[in-house]
Amino acid sequence: MTFAILSDIHAHAWTVFGKPGPDGVNNRLSIILAEIERAADELVLRNGDTMVIAGDILHTRGTIDPEVLNPLRACFERVLSRGITVLAIPGNHDLKSAETSELASAIQNLEQIGVSGGSFTVFNKTTALAQPDGSTFLMVPWHNTQAGLLAALQDVVDNWGLDLAKTDVFIHAGIDGVLSNMPAHGMNHVKLGAFGFRRVFSGHYHNHKDFGNGVVSIGATTHQNWGDVGTRAGFILADAGKIEFMPAQSPSFIDISALQPTDWPMVAGGNYVRYRGASMTGDQVVELRQHLHDMGALGVSVEAPRASSVSRSTAVHQARTTEESIDAFVRDVPPADPAVKIEDVVRRSIEILNESQAVAA
Repeated sequence: MTFAILSDIHAHAWTVFGKPGPDGVNNRLSIILAEIERAADELVLRNGDTMVIAGDILHTRGTIDPEVLNPLRACFERVLSRGITVLAIPGNHDLKSAETSELASAIQNLEQIGVSGGSFTVFNKTTALAQPDGSTFLMVPWHNTQAGLLAALQDVVDNWGLDLAKTDVFIHAGIDGVLSNMPAHGMNHVKLGAFGFRRVFSGHYHNHKDFGNGVVSIGATTHQNWGDVGTRAGFILADAGKIEFMPAQSPSFIDISALQPTDWPMVAGGNYVRYRGASMTGDQVVELRQHLHDMGALGVSVEAPRASSVSRSTAVHQARTTEESIDAFVRDVPPADPAVKIEDVVRRSIEILNESQAVAA
């Protein structure tokens, strides 16, 4: 029984390198939706009929943009019409509240899609689903605290009577070691693997990584901002015995700063490209942007101080460690609300930084 696993879709009318397409739909949103349908194509080719989404279908918390929702619903209508069942858990970006509830879940709207053939179900509470091959899917929606998530998993182990060796778990939680720029916070693959489940598939951190002990970070469906440089985006096809990672065929965010200029043509085409370097004049910046566009780059960001400004040169040099500065600042000034996770504040702050640093041309 082959099934598809996606996570961190982040459907959004992206402004960085984004613009309305011929149909009025944000071009970067269209790219994301195309990857969802490609996952459906690959699933059907393998005679599968189940797609699991491990959180963050939407991007902007607490609001629903009709120019995002309507194309998203149309995409899933096409997926469901192929006889595919979609099983989804909310991620933190899908919720207005800190903890999961049906009332606060923006993706609850997708359950209302009426298409013959398939169905879309959102799980707002921990739920065990028996599968035709005798295995079990355990759907565990977003928990705002690590303690809450671990307690929910322990309760299943202690009291639900499941055959853990035949149970695949789907959660939305960051795992230490998935992202190099995120500090460890105690949720690691050893701890998750110790529960004894066959496999634990986790969304939240945007990088695919298989730890080899049954714990897998799914990865985002596509690259979304400069924070995704160097990460693996895509989806998973799985059955009882193996998983296969399917890399995204969408544009990637690429940093070429450390590459030789002779290597730039090999990575620029069809991608969003960033160059960080020494001081440059305005004319040099314009020339470099055009050079990269001529190589096929879909978007270009040049981050370099003006040649005539010593003070700006110093600032750009410091920008290479801005992520570390943000982490230190957030930890020095903890949030007033104890329910707010410091790791989430750090991650969102870095996302905002990455988006603000993009300079489209």
